[in-house]
Amino acid sequence: MKFAVGLLAAGLTLTACSGTTAAPSPVTVTAPAPFPATPTADPAVVSWVDGFCAAVNGYRKRTNAEAEPGRPEPKTVAEAQKALSEELGAFAARTGEVVDKLTALPAAPVPLAETVRTSFLRKFTTSRDRAARAKTTLDGAKPGDEASQTPAGDAVEKAQRDLDGTYDPVAPLAGSQDLLLATATAPGCKM
Repeated sequence: MKFAVGLLAAGLTLTACSGTTAAPSPVTVTAPAPFPATPTADPAVVSWVDGFCAAVNGYRKRTNAEAEPGRPEPKTVAEAQKALSEELGAFAARTGEVVDKLTALPAAPVPLAETVRTSFLRKFTTSRDRAARAKTTLDGAKPGDEASQTPAGDAVEKAQRDLDGTYDPVAPLAGSQDLLLATATAPGCKM
């Protein structure tokens, strides 16, 4: 073992004294990759997303604006029928406006957008039709017909439930990078 250590020490001494040094390895410096440019949304996608969001958010804004705080309680069954009929009519008008706007949108530029539009259109159409049918039925009842109010009140609740999942137009579009990018710049998506 002493012999191996001695040979190793002699080898190191000869290398150190020989005066030859290994050439330093070349240093390569590479410039960092440029930051990727901020992606910009396709104007056609932004336009479509803006129309979609504006239709849905328009419903929410109109619903809030038409809410009547402190509305006096009806004193008779006939007054209650009238108030419920007005509520159903306003509900059908608001949802009908969304149906018209969603139907008027051009073909969706991204497949997911068309899937989302179809889903929202189905929900708003179902809600509109339910409210309109209930209003027609209620309006056909005799004034003071107490039994006519229960189905009309149930229709209001069901029409509102028909819209579950439609209050945030942006969330269902998040599955597409193009749509998500467009929602960030579309004015109709700002609430």
